[in-house]
Amino acid sequence: MIIKNNSKKLSFFHNLNIKYSIDEFFSLNMFNPLNKKYFNSYNLNIFTNKSFRTHVFGMGGSSLSSKLLGQFIDPDKIDKKLFFYENPSPMRIKNSLSELKVGKKDKFIFISKSGNTIETKYFLHVIIKMLKQKKINNYFKNFIFITEDKNNYMKKFARKNNIICFDHDPNIGGRFSIFSITALLPLISVGYSLNKILNSMIKAKKIFIKNHIKLSKYIFDSIAYEKKHKLNIVVGLSYHDKINVVNEWYRQIFAESLGKNNKAKNYISSFGSIDQHSQFQLYIDGPHDKSFISFKIDYKKKSLSSLSNLIKGHNLMSALEDGAIKTLDQKNFFVTQISIKDNLDNYFYLLYYLIFDIFLRSKYEKIDFLDQPAVEILKKNTKI
Repeated sequence: MIIKNNSKKLSFFHNLNIKYSIDEFFSLNMFNPLNKKYFNSYNLNIFTNKSFRTHVFGMGGSSLSSKLLGQFIDPDKIDKKLFFYENPSPMRIKNSLSELKVGKKDKFIFISKSGNTIETKYFLHVIIKMLKQKKINNYFKNFIFITEDKNNYMKKFARKNNIICFDHDPNIGGRFSIFSITALLPLISVGYSLNKILNSMIKAKKIFIKNHIKLSKYIFDSIAYEKKHKLNIVVGLSYHDKINVVNEWYRQIFAESLGKNNKAKNYISSFGSIDQHSQFQLYIDGPHDKSFISFKIDYKKKSLSSLSNLIKGHNLMSALEDGAIKTLDQKNFFVTQISIKDNLDNYFYLLYYLIFDIFLRSKYEKIDFLDQPAVEILKKNTKI
């Protein structure tokens, strides 16, 4: 992974230094699954030498954490072998499932840490109704629940109907569950190796620990620049489908972890050519109240001097990406560029860095980045 910013070009220097311990960082509960023994408590025998077409239902981190990994590891499987339902839209479910011939090779994974999430209840009963209409018998054998081991709605429903239920770690919040069974079970279900994924996580952790001091300086640059210029918006840029979910996930952990006082910043996720043709006019000539962070995959590219180069690989997307960053730099916006190789080790390295960014920002703001009090109020006001 390579990180760079344009602080020197902007003649920006600072003395910001946030005290932290890398041991404290990796002692956070979200990293507990990096110990391979962590998964021994889960019976994964039904997935041995098997793969299923898998449908994942959950809100926020409950499904986004798995999508974050699946989209990068094998984007070709998305909406073919691995489906994510993140919004309770009847049209989306109908369009995806109505024509499918559901059988023994399908698994429906419903995820809710609390076990009472209203949207997950909706998903559950909509799917039950649809499977009944398809006249499918014994469909509960196709269901898997992931929820806390409490007397909640999903746990009781699972016991009543003999549904396989995996325990959601009570110490890990949904948005930080990317290393846990919550994120990995859907990937295991479609045939990915748990050991290969864990090996990449562990390898990336070792490299991150060696380089954390250097990496922290880029985060200090961003925080100090935002403070000095009183910026209240951070815009994330991503141009490639394979890495776009990083932008989506970082938006969630940024907002839910840091949005707790009147100093909080707004995070906007901006996607490729779509937003280049709709938002960049505002970004460039609008209020100078933004900093930018770019998520890139290091694809080799050639100049667009011929039609064959234009349509080859990622050439066009990379050229658009470079043009956007060059323009922002010319307009003297603060831009941080993060580029990774197209491999899983680098990907986990990036994910550690983004959680580390939230960790250091929370220390600077003196807030607890692991809770989400406003979200809990919202959930209470949306119960039936």
